[in-house]
Amino acid sequence: MKLAMFKPGREKSRPGILWKEKIADLNAACLSLEKQRSEGKTEFLWEDLIDFLEEGERAERRARLALAAFEKGSLDRGALAKGRGKIFFDPAKVRLLAPLSKPPKILCLARNYVSHVQEVTGSVARPPDPLLFMKPTTAVIGPDDAIVVPPFCRKLDHEVELAVVIGRPGRFIPEDAAMNHVAGYTILNDVSDRDYTGKKDSHRLINWFFMKGQDTFAPMGPCLVLKDEISDPHKLRLRLWVNGQLRQDSEGEKMIFKIPQILSRVSQFVTLKPGDIVSTGTPVGTSFSTKQYLKAGDVVECEIEG
Repeated sequence: MKLAMFKPGREKSRPGILWKEKIADLNAACLSLEKQRSEGKTEFLWEDLIDFLEEGERAERRARLALAAFEKGSLDRGALAKGRGKIFFDPAKVRLLAPLSKPPKILCLARNYVSHVQEVTGSVARPPDPLLFMKPTTAVIGPDDAIVVPPFCRKLDHEVELAVVIGRPGRFIPEDAAMNHVAGYTILNDVSDRDYTGKKDSHRLINWFFMKGQDTFAPMGPCLVLKDEISDPHKLRLRLWVNGQLRQDSEGEKMIFKIPQILSRVSQFVTLKPGDIVSTGTPVGTSFSTKQYLKAGDVVECEIEG
């Protein structure tokens, strides 16, 4: 099941289910199916996908019942005829938002592919522990939104990444139980300012926050794919194009630290909560090595497929 956040015209943003060539209003579909909508009143079960994830298995069951009703064509047509809400929308006529615009935490891995380690350091030495940094929620934008190029930035970089979305809270999670805490996956472009703050200081430290945490530096989406659709996330293929030119192309199995290791290690220090995003790093092909830095007007396309 693929979930998304979307905004039809001037109406309120809402969670949706991607089904065939349409996007369905998740609230309207579930309420129509459950026959709980009242005349002249708009009700929301979930304001966003954080609400959905916090409800846990019950929310997923309700969504799956709605999805089954789509397939059978058994939604309550009478309720729709009485003006109780439109369910299906054309994705081309709505605005797709980031699936999680205000996640509790955005944790990102640096140097989690040997190929990327080599392109940025010149060495194939693997880090002994996952190297992490955080992005603020102000960095999050939707899949079709524009990245703002800072006026002082001359070396804007791209990084396609598989982002893990947490579904169940946990602390001190063992590796063999880590995947039980995963809700699903989305795409994150870890945009980086290599020119302004990518330089090492006299102590040879990098200011990760300034380099990675600026506004609009976390384009995300277009959807949250629940984990039941992906048998092995490490076998997914990550690709990124700039103006139609393929720049990055790799598989998740080339990660140094795999997802269970990452989640277990992170949970030794912080509680993972529903809606948290843990982005697993990028492969080779960034502008750092190609020197083909992004500029205003460029079109960046990210894709993950399996």
